[in-house]
Amino acid sequence: MGSQEAAIAVPAPRALLSRRAREILANYAYLLPAAICLGGTVLFPILKAIHMSLYNNVLIRPQDYRFIGLGNYVRMVQDPTFWLTLKNSFTWVFWSVSLQFLFGFLVALLLNAQFTGRVVFRTITLLPWIIPGVVVALVWEYLYQPNYGPINDLLMRGGWMRTPVAWLSDPDLAMPAVVLTNIWRGIPFFAIMILAGLQAIPDEIYEAATVDGASVTQRFWHVTLPMLRPIIVVATATRIIWTFNYADLIFVMTSGGPANATQITSTYTLLQAYSNLDFGYAATLSVILLVIMLVFTALYLKVTKGVESVAQ
Repeated sequence: MGSQEAAIAVPAPRALLSRRAREILANYAYLLPAAICLGGTVLFPILKAIHMSLYNNVLIRPQDYRFIGLGNYVRMVQDPTFWLTLKNSFTWVFWSVSLQFLFGFLVALLLNAQFTGRVVFRTITLLPWIIPGVVVALVWEYLYQPNYGPINDLLMRGGWMRTPVAWLSDPDLAMPAVVLTNIWRGIPFFAIMILAGLQAIPDEIYEAATVDGASVTQRFWHVTLPMLRPIIVVATATRIIWTFNYADLIFVMTSGGPANATQITSTYTLLQAYSNLDFGYAATLSVILLVIMLVFTALYLKVTKGVESVAQ
């Protein structure tokens, strides 16, 4: 045959998925490990707690294990101790977070200034936050000890009181005592967060305000606070959630006593679960804690919507 046969072009096989579809599937594949971890450590415990709250589940009475529906929730509504712990929780959170923020702000302003030994002072400021909560509770429990505690000793030596005070055994003093401990431990959190925000404010803004004749107070109210607003909102909301669920200090120092004077809802939940072994009622309390925090978060997101854009 004198002429060569014409080559026949064979079309390439068409891909089953488009490029866009493959990219989407790849993105979901990358997120799959994180989703599995979150599902196993967050979603499953929440669903399990909701399931447990619908049962009468007391470990020392396994023969009474049965489905009771909303019985635990009815019991909770009728439980005067629960309402007392809820009131104590709001007292605990309000005074702890507000004073932590106030003193943390003052410490941040001090650390932002130029002075000799600032690095050492920053390191010392972090110590209360670095120390584990249980250790902090044990140390402060010793400080409050009525017979040989340093606080009573110093007050008596200074002439401010004549007889030792049982700080953690007096219903009127126990809550202020544990709140003071929590304030001491939480100040570094706000100090570091606000200090980071202060150092991120450009010096040019302060210089322009000074040229315009703004005083120190005016620069603070009209420059510093608006620029720090996003950090303050996020740090405060985060600290409120942590403090509301934080049970280490109270559980170690007072176990909720005396006479439930320091009993907050999170410690009451631990008490029901690990002292009374009533896991059904404890699960109910934990579900209510979750609902309260979800409501707070929703309100927080609504109130702070657009804070970053406004500050910028």
